[in-house]
Amino acid sequence: MAVSPPLNAVRAFEAVARTGAFTTAGTELGVTSAAVSQQVRNLESFWNKNLFIRQGNRLVLSEAGLAAYPAAAQAMNTLTDLSDTMRDSRILPSLVLSAPHSVVQTWLPEKLTALNQGGGSRSNIRLHVRPDEDPVGFAKDGIHMRIFYGHELYRDYLVETLFHDHVTAVASPGFVELHGNSVNAIDERHLIHTLWGPDYASFPSWANCLSSTRAIDVAAGLSLTTSSAAIAFARKGLGVGLVPSQMAKEEIANGVLMRMESPEPLMPHPYCLAYPHALRGRRDVQQVAAALLDSHP
Repeated sequence: MAVSPPLNAVRAFEAVARTGAFTTAGTELGVTSAAVSQQVRNLESFWNKNLFIRQGNRLVLSEAGLAAYPAAAQAMNTLTDLSDTMRDSRILPSLVLSAPHSVVQTWLPEKLTALNQGGGSRSNIRLHVRPDEDPVGFAKDGIHMRIFYGHELYRDYLVETLFHDHVTAVASPGFVELHGNSVNAIDERHLIHTLWGPDYASFPSWANCLSSTRAIDVAAGLSLTTSSAAIAFARKGLGVGLVPSQMAKEEIANGVLMRMESPEPLMPHPYCLAYPHALRGRRDVQQVAAALLDSHP
């Protein structure tokens, strides 16, 4: 028969791994740092593994610690959810869905409307949506599901492809009336540049949409850091935004924005959904994933 590790020792290990210090973990757990240290030593002895590398006053997870932490954190979250449910059976454990700011502000609301349609258990999901930029820590940040674009940070999790997208040039009807509908004829002062930052190897770029003979001076136009901001500025007539098509779909359909005449190159990576393998059987996770994966408009 398998023997489970001491629960208090696992709790102490998870707290130290998450906070990075015995003192902070002790304060959180309501015990002394010495008691936390002893519990961690008990767990190391139980598993016959060194879970931390001690470098002066710093604690760094060892290879064994890194392997153990995700499961330990998930176990603690599961126990917390169980405790909340048992203390008040009317309240379901909340599900935390994390996504980039632009996804939360544009694409996500329409996809989640399916959860409120038809009643039943779907309408009882306590969903908490958090706008976050990568990287996020599932256990450390209390996240159950993460929408992301263009990297392999979450390759150890269950990953499903949500959609592939292409970039499109958009402007307000008033801007098009004044400046025309051809992007190649637009002065570079009116080009809105979206620079996602150093964590992304690629992002929408005017170099992929304008004539190869045309030099682009990024400093001449507006520069923003999110696609949702580019959409908002374009909507106000402040220039032409180059944005993922799915994010501007509602504004284009409502006539608030217009598609400009321009190539629409495919974005090199898909948008994906990641969540721990341990959650794949959880009903609310399945329902949210199904709503996000639904390809119908």
